[in-house]
Order: sequence, then C-alpha cells, then structure tokens
Amino acid sequence: MNEGLKVTGRIAWELVRDGVVVERGERDNIITTVGKNALATLLNSASAGTSLVTHIGFGSSTTAVAVGDTALGTELSGGGYARVAVTRSNPSGNVIQYVATLTGLTGVTVQEAGLFSAATSGTLFAHQLTGAVALTAAADSLQITWQVTVS
Repeated sequence: MNEGLKVTGRIAWELVRDGVVVERGERDNIITTVGKNALATLLNSASAGTSLVTHIGFGSSTTAVAVGDTALGTELSGGGYARVAVTRSNPSGNVIQYVATLTGLTGVTVQEAGLFSAATSGTLFAHQLTGAVALTAAADSLQITWQVTVS
C-alpha cells in the first residue's frame, strides 16, 4: 500500500491602488526542503495549536526559486518594511490558506514572496517569484493569498 503524501501550493496576488485592483497574478509555488522537514517535525509534535507558517516575507530578487532555498533571494529591508502576519483559514479539508497584505511602502518593486515560520529569521516553508509588482503610491497595497494543499 502506498499512501504517498504530497504537499503543493499556489500563490495569488493583487495590487490595489486607490481602492481598485490594478494588477493580478497567480502561479504554483515551490515547497522548500526545509519546509517539508518542518512539516514532518510538526506532524511528529505533541504541541496542539502550533503553526508552521506565521508570516509572509517580500523580496526583490528575480533569481529562480528552488527546493533548497532557505531564505528569499533579497528580502526587502528598511523604509518601514516588516514581514506581514498571516490570517489562516481552511477553505476545504486538505487546503490551508494564508493571506497577508503589504501596505505603507512606496517606490518598491516586489519580485518574490515566501511563507515563514517567524517575523524575522525562521523557516522558509514556501517560495515563489511574483513578477514585478510595483508599489508606487502611498495607498498601494499588495495582498498575497497562498494556498497549501496536502494530498
């Protein structure tokens, strides 16, 4: 008998300017090796209510993502940037969804995003390029919706 557990993910984003969605995108993502290892550790844990993912980080690198990644290529820094805490939900039995919205930055182009286990440092669970998403106005916000499916 082979039950073969598989973990996959999908990332979607929306850039909102002055209350209007001006850009959308989505694609499959990479679940990193350290992310899979962290999932195995969590499944082996007796701690109820522990979350493997707590924040989404944003970066500017265009380097291809790989399963061996342990950090974003070039995570944003300065100018009031901080990883954004996620809101978790369970839209269907085997899917967990993470949503976070980056606000308050201008003159920044986001090229990548990652799911992390902490506000700083932590484990990079999943990683994907977004393409160039430019936040140019003070009211711009970039919402990431990330779904991880266990099948």
